[in-house]
This record gives sequence, C-alpha cells and structure tokens, in this order.
Amino acid sequence: MIESNAKITVDKTDAGTVITIYPQLDSWQTWALRIWLIIWVVVGMLGIMGMLKEGSGDQLTYTLVFVSFWLYFVYYAGRSILWHQSGKEFLRISDETLDYKRSWGLYGRVQSYDRETIKNLGLVNLDGKSFAKSYQNAFWTVGGEQIGFEYLGKKIVLGLRLTDKDAKRIVKMIER
Repeated sequence: MIESNAKITVDKTDAGTVITIYPQLDSWQTWALRIWLIIWVVVGMLGIMGMLKEGSGDQLTYTLVFVSFWLYFVYYAGRSILWHQSGKEFLRISDETLDYKRSWGLYGRVQSYDRETIKNLGLVNLDGKSFAKSYQNAFWTVGGEQIGFEYLGKKIVLGLRLTDKDAKRIVKMIER
C-alpha cells in the first residue's frame, strides 16, 4: 500500500494552541495524479465524441452512464489535486472549545465544539487489512482521518493523513 503523511505545526497563541496539518505527497505521487487526470480527461473526451457520433437510442443510454462515471472520477481526481496543493486543517484548542477548519485555500468553515460535550475522543479504529483502511490512506484520495469523537450524537473525524504517533500526540493535546 502506498501511503502519504502530513506535516504538522503547533503554535501557542493567546486564543489557545493552534495545530495546522498540511497534506504531504511525494513529488512522484503529485505527478502521477496529474498525469492520470490528464489522460483520464483526454481519453474520456475522445470516448464521448466517438459515442455521440454513433447516436442511436441504446448508445445514448450507454453514453449517459459513461459520462456520469467519467465526471465522478474527474471530480474526485481534481479535488484530490486541489487538496494537496492548497488544503490544510486547522485545530484551535482553547480552554472551552475545540475549533476545527478544513481549509481549501481561502475557503473553509470553522466548526466549534464545546470541549465538555466531546465524548470518546481517540483514534479512528479501522482494521489494518480492510479495504476501507487501504482506500482511505491512498494518496489519490482526500481521506484518512485518524482522530474521532462523538459530539451531540454525531461522529466527527479529523486529522487527514496523520501517523498513529502524531494522532496520539494531538489527542493528548486536546485532552489536556
């Protein structure tokens, strides 16, 4: 399995401790993802143009299904490239709240969680050999959350691409 990790910075401010998590990819992973997206777009466009020339009734249904799947993977590959170029996560730990923001460049929304209401804070438990664990940690996805907790009946996950060691360290910071 090919995994990627994250770079973490910790700053102490007047408002609390701010943890910034930057996604990290090896340069070959970045290039592989970009090349795959370019090939996917070119081959898809050629396929769509070829199918539209043959425009019979059954062919139109097949074309619509093909375009749906093709657009789905274009979206997720583009989203992954964008995340690895300009994405980051912010955690601000104060005495009363845990503020979390998943930022896509200048876009992102801060979510505040009352620390007294947070329950079952810890590492996300996925079986190391499961498909879900392998898929979450693949470099071409935006996923791999390592820290989770319950908040008002909802399950919240954060900490993309953290190693177990880094995730444990952040959990201890939140608990303090």
